Amino acid sequence: MDAATILLYLSPIINSIEQNIESQLKARHPKLVEWFRMVELPRIAGFFIPLLKKWSMEYAGSGVAGIILAISCCVAVGKLGSGHISCPLFISSIEDALIELMNLSHSLVSVDKLHQLATEAGFEQEFLYNFGTKILPSQKSEDVEFWIGLAQKKLAKAIRRESVFSGLQTFQDKVSSVIHVQESNCLATLGIFAFLGRKTRLFLLGMGIKDLDEQVKDFLSYLECGSLFIYPKFSSLSVYQLFMEVVADEIGWLDFYAAFPLGFNQERRRSKQHAIQAEKEIILHTVFTVCYDVFSGFAHFSSSTQQPLNADLLAFLLRSQSLLTSCLEDYWAAYDRSGYDNADFSSSQLQKIAERNALDQTQSSGTKDTTSSSVTLDAQQKASCKVGTETRTLVEAGRTAESEALHQNLLRKSSMKLISTSSDIWMGTQLLFIDIMASLELLLKQMRGRRVTERERKKLKQTLADIASLIPVTILMLLPVSVVGHAAILAAIKKYMPSLIPSPYSSERLDVVKQLKRSKKMEVQTLSNQEDASSAISQK
Repeated sequence: MDAATILLYLSPIINSIEQNIESQLKARHPKLVEWFRMVELPRIAGFFIPLLKKWSMEYAGSGVAGIILAISCCVAVGKLGSGHISCPLFISSIEDALIELMNLSHSLVSVDKLHQLATEAGFEQEFLYNFGTKILPSQKSEDVEFWIGLAQKKLAKAIRRESVFSGLQTFQDKVSSVIHVQESNCLATLGIFAFLGRKTRLFLLGMGIKDLDEQVKDFLSYLECGSLFIYPKFSSLSVYQLFMEVVADEIGWLDFYAAFPLGFNQERRRSKQHAIQAEKEIILHTVFTVCYDVFSGFAHFSSSTQQPLNADLLAFLLRSQSLLTSCLEDYWAAYDRSGYDNADFSSSQLQKIAERNALDQTQSSGTKDTTSSSVTLDAQQKASCKVGTETRTLVEAGRTAESEALHQNLLRKSSMKLISTSSDIWMGTQLLFIDIMASLELLLKQMRGRRVTERERKKLKQTLADIASLIPVTILMLLPVSVVGHAAILAAIKKYMPSLIPSPYSSERLDVVKQLKRSKKMEVQTLSNQEDASSAISQK
């Protein structure tokens, strides 16, 4: 890789920024252009020369040193933002060149070496968000192993660093009384699989798949919230929410489903939802493949690093894998049975047609048994009139019963919708109260002179924005209408003005609460099953 290739990517950008800088300098003073070329540019280049020499010695002949230097310069200019640069299209061209150069560098060195270079050059975040979307599918198990190891390392460090609502306690103190590296690694592993569970749930929701089997729901719930089986304090919504906030903030760049876009879901909506079952099978196959690859990658990582796993974490992984295996078995069984299901459907339809033909033949044969006498004809006419009257009565009764059933069905659906909306409002209010209490403690922590992390600052700003957006919604909800009217107002706001809805009332956060409740029920069922099994053994 020579300098000509790098210049091919950067020449348009270099020419554009050079013209822009010189025009602005000339507007101030003509001699500033000469000063910039003779003094300022050599001084700036002096910062990069030591790194360039170091990388050139370590990766001699590969040309990666020049690419890394070019990437770091692009990142530095891009961080200035469009506000400091008068060229509107310049930032977008910088981003395009940045992606091309990073992909080019990946073809020269391994991903772990490239991450080390990105960290030294100061563009690790850009590296993570670029390559974090290309983890799966992967032909190299070493790459998946590297990404899982990197995610665990970052999460373990964040768990030891982050603080919670009480000022002096760290997150680890909130969960366990003693801080251990092994314990933080355990929490980091749980965080990775919880993040996988959440990403999978959101992926299925984005693809329009809602009618999942109970086994798939159990698997996703256990994957996302199974940490409460190991740490009972995760049953508390505030503790679990903090844990997932740390996870999402630290490894949010990790996207397992970026290679599987949501495009054909939109095509299905335009085509009136044809072949939804076939698409569901494809989507579920994708989900199970991704989950299997992550489990396999973690197994390779744990084996290569000889990282010890405690008994609880091992039990969690084994049960998760067992649930995934059950889902795969049911999936393939249902896929193999699809032909037989269609055959059964066809045979039942043929049976209905045969019965209808037999009924028509019986009715037609009844009309043939007539005589030519006028008395018999009159009797037949009276009988037919009677049958017609009875038929009309039956039809009217059927219509009345059908309308009543339709009315009851509509009333039942409205009641269920009202109950669901009321439950969502209550859960959202609980989440908002938790956010407000957490923000108050963060403010007290800041007033005491304690350092507030970047995640905590974002949380504080989000809570303040939620409180501000809650005011107009509260005014609308105080209107003198019925409960059904309030539910209709809330539904209209969600549909037409979603920005007015505070984040605690969003479907994404409410679904997390529902997943946590489902996992708690799974825990109770598991404990009851174990008690039943132990009592049965003792009786024997």
